[in-house]
Amino acid sequence: MAKEAIIRQDTADYNAAVQTIKEAILRSQYQAAKLVNREMLSLYYGIGRYISANSREVFWGTGAIKTISERLRKELPGLKGFSQTNLKYMRIFYEEWSPIIEAKNPKSSTVADEIDTDSLLPVKSSTTADDLEKFLKFKLQPPYYNLGRRKEY
Repeated sequence: MAKEAIIRQDTADYNAAVQTIKEAILRSQYQAAKLVNREMLSLYYGIGRYISANSREVFWGTGAIKTISERLRKELPGLKGFSQTNLKYMRIFYEEWSPIIEAKNPKSSTVADEIDTDSLLPVKSSTTADDLEKFLKFKLQPPYYNLGRRKEY
């Protein structure tokens, strides 16, 4: 009888330990995903600014973005997320957000400082470990960031 009580207690202790460690892992993965999103936002915004300046103000010519995308794929094999369409989306992202960001803080050099990236991620302090796990499984699939278009998971 005492042995069964010890086994039940051990199982309960292990379950609590597993849940505690699982929550720590998932919260850490969530924090990492936030940092990746922040960095990718800055990258997309910067690429969009560069493409906008060169394709709108300087004449690159028809097909320039397609050529750049193809060359990037040749020079960086396995690179994903920088197709002609995505490069155009980055330009649109920059052109749509830059007036808002510049009005908010004309000296800002990073978009991530001005866009509340936390609001783009549907996680609150009351989110359970299971919710985080579901969210991370969805979010950590390419494409990692959808240029401001929030998807429900």
